[in-house]
Amino acid sequence: MMLVRGGRRWGFEFKYADAPRTTKSMRMALDDLKLQRLFVIYPGEKDYTLDDGIEVLALPHVEKLALSLQT
Repeated sequence: MMLVRGGRRWGFEFKYADAPRTTKSMRMALDDLKLQRLFVIYPGEKDYTLDDGIEVLALPHVEKLALSLQT
């Protein structure tokens, strides 16, 4: 999924895995769609940086992200 807010392109991918990993399709989406950042949403508890431009976000923390994208 892609969202454009304030001229920025944000990508979202949803995974059911316990510990999502970088995939070739993630790198391609960043490049092809010219994403500012790609967020991988998963059912875990910890947020972490997966790779350059790719952040893993725990499902319980999605509300914080939604608030920050409103600006």
